[in-house]
Amino acid sequence: MKKGFEIGQSNEIIKAGKIYDLHNLYDFVGIVLKGKDRRLQLLFEPNPEYGKGQLPISLNFEEIDYLEFSPNFGTQIISGLDEMGYKNPEDRDDEWLMDEQQATSNDHLFFRMDGGDFIRVHCQNADIVEATTLTSI
Repeated sequence: MKKGFEIGQSNEIIKAGKIYDLHNLYDFVGIVLKGKDRRLQLLFEPNPEYGKGQLPISLNFEEIDYLEFSPNFGTQIISGLDEMGYKNPEDRDDEWLMDEQQATSNDHLFFRMDGGDFIRVHCQNADIVEATTLTSI
């Protein structure tokens, strides 16, 4: 997987020296999945209290070759991201996530949302995009 970002601490994405604290400064808005194009977006808006001055962002995944959602994903309110990291494709124990230095290009990105829901994805290209408004891919 080629990424235009790195995962810093378990709740941060870093791109070109800028840190996006997805746990504290942003609220999870939702996903856009374009199955025909094998694309996925995770959408985040600045938290009204803690994220003032931040721009909305999307995490974009192209040429997806693995995608998994926790059972019943989206049936309860999900407002935030708890942590993210990497998992080996065969590793189903999500209590421990690898960091950027431990991961390889074959490992899945793992996003644990509040309430225990998760998204697990692997693709050819991934990036973070800042925008004045959220738009789908």
